[in-house]
Amino acid sequence: VAFKTVPPAGQWIRRQGEDVCAGTVVLPAGTRLGPAELGLAASIGFADLPVRPRVRVALFSTGDELVMPGTVAPQDMKPGAIYNSNRFFLRALLVRLGCEVSDLGIVPDRREATVAALRDAAQAHDLILTSGGVSVGEEDHIKPAVQALGSLDLWQIGMKPGKPFAHGRVGQAHFIGLPGNPVSSFVTFLLLVRPFLRQLQGMPVDAASALPTALALPAHFTLPKGDKRREFLRARRNAQGGLDLFPNQSSGVLTSAVWADGLIDNPPGQAIAHGDTVRFIPFADLLA
Repeated sequence: VAFKTVPPAGQWIRRQGEDVCAGTVVLPAGTRLGPAELGLAASIGFADLPVRPRVRVALFSTGDELVMPGTVAPQDMKPGAIYNSNRFFLRALLVRLGCEVSDLGIVPDRREATVAALRDAAQAHDLILTSGGVSVGEEDHIKPAVQALGSLDLWQIGMKPGKPFAHGRVGQAHFIGLPGNPVSSFVTFLLLVRPFLRQLQGMPVDAASALPTALALPAHFTLPKGDKRREFLRARRNAQGGLDLFPNQSSGVLTSAVWADGLIDNPPGQAIAHGDTVRFIPFADLLA
C-alpha cells in the first residue's frame, strides 16, 4: 500500500457535537414535522415526539342558488343558479394545511337551518368555516345565527376582494365566515385563514410572519385609479421579469386565480404606472 499524501489530523472524522451540541433546542415547539425534521428527531434517538392534534374544521356553504357539479347539466341550470366551486378549493386548501375536514355540504337559506348547522358543527370541531351568507342580503342568515349561539367579533374588513369577512365563536369553536364570491373566498383564505390555522396548530405567528415576504417587482401594466380599500390584484410574472395584470379583477372571475401566480399587495388609493415597483406575494409561498 502506497500513501501518496499524509491526511491532516481530523480528516473524515465526524466529531461529537458537529451536528447538535448538548443543550441545543433541536425542534422548537410549533415546528411542522416534515421529512427532514422526522429524520433529525430520529438521529438523536427520539422514538416519540409530543405533537398537537390536527385542527378539526367543519366546512359548509350557504345558499339556495348553489348546485353541486354533476347533479345538473349546465344547459339545465335554473336562472340564478351557480355551481358550488368554493366547497372544492376550500376543502383542498384545508387538507393541504393538515386539517381534519368535515364537509357538511350546502345549508339552505333559512335561519333555523343555519342555526342548526352551526350548533351541530360546534360540538366536535375547533373551527367552523363557512362560505357565503355573510353579506347584507335578506337571505344572509350567518350573522344573526352566530350571534344567537355565541359572539361575533368581526364582520367586515377593508380589503378587496373580501370585504364581507366574519370572525367569532360558537360555543368552544372558532367561527370564520368567508365571502360567497369565489375569488374573495380564495384570497381571504390565503391571507387570513391560513395564518389563523397555523396559530391553532401551534406555529408561532405574528404580524411580521402572517404573510410571506413580498417581492419587489416592476409593474408592466397601468392601474389608473386605486381602490379605497387595500387591494390584492391577481398577476403573474412575465419573461421580462415584470408583472402582468389579469384584465378582469372581478371577485367572481375564478379564472384570474388560475391564470395568476401571485397577488399584488396594493395600498388603498394607490394608482400604478407602468414601471412602478409593486409588492408581489407568490401563490407558491401562500400555498407552501
